[in-house]
Amino acid sequence: MKHGRSPYTTTFYMWHDASAFLFSSNVTSLHCHNTMQVILDIQNNFRFRLKNERWKTYKSLVIKENIIHQLDTNNSVQLIIYLGAETNNAKAIKASYMNDSAVYQPGENIFHFINAAQLQQALLKPDILMLKTLIDKILATLAGQNNNAKADERIKIIEQVISTSDPADISIQWLAQMVFLSESRLRALFKEVTGISLYNYFLWNKIRYAINQIMAGATIKDAAITAGFTDSSHLHKVMVQMFGISPSQFINDNKTRHTVVCTEPALHFETTYDMS
Repeated sequence: MKHGRSPYTTTFYMWHDASAFLFSSNVTSLHCHNTMQVILDIQNNFRFRLKNERWKTYKSLVIKENIIHQLDTNNSVQLIIYLGAETNNAKAIKASYMNDSAVYQPGENIFHFINAAQLQQALLKPDILMLKTLIDKILATLAGQNNNAKADERIKIIEQVISTSDPADISIQWLAQMVFLSESRLRALFKEVTGISLYNYFLWNKIRYAINQIMAGATIKDAAITAGFTDSSHLHKVMVQMFGISPSQFINDNKTRHTVVCTEPALHFETTYDMS
């Protein structure tokens, strides 16, 4: 089953200071927004360019308001957040990192400072409160206000490799050798730093990878095999057990574009297309 929609977007959620949705399978026209935009790739990377400039590849990017740009999802999936330009987080990001620059490329890995299980749940069947909590944490981290996460460079490397690699290419033995740890020590350290087991992190990543493939146009069968599941039934079983939603239900839930206004008043959001 192909999703049969291009571009592919999940529900568009709007709060008074921000809005967010997941986006794939598209190359946009040149356009700009009246809000700050944060683009975080949750699988591989995306391509982006400013007007009259060349395409560049990014894992994450912050774009100032009213900047004409173009986005290529690059067969991956992005979490896109629009942030009111006058909010404290937007002002802090601009003051700390952007100055006169139109864009800022964060060095943080999204999978290090937010809970992987919550992100997975927000991808599959969003809970409004959970999604807003994740977005607030992302924005606070980008603004330099969230420095409480345990730091261990070895675990950061592991998270980065898992979140950006094909599941079929990864093994615990290989990861342990990469950071010069035994497999048992890596498992223990990962749980100590992240609060979740390495096995579950692997499994969540496989599900996320499969869903990303579906959003990019793959059939459920092909997505399951590519993500390392035995077949589509195996993917179906694991998703239902862990998150209470099947791959086909995910597709059906997102066949039409929905906008959910979560607070009143909602963020005033405008997109302008460059017609020159």
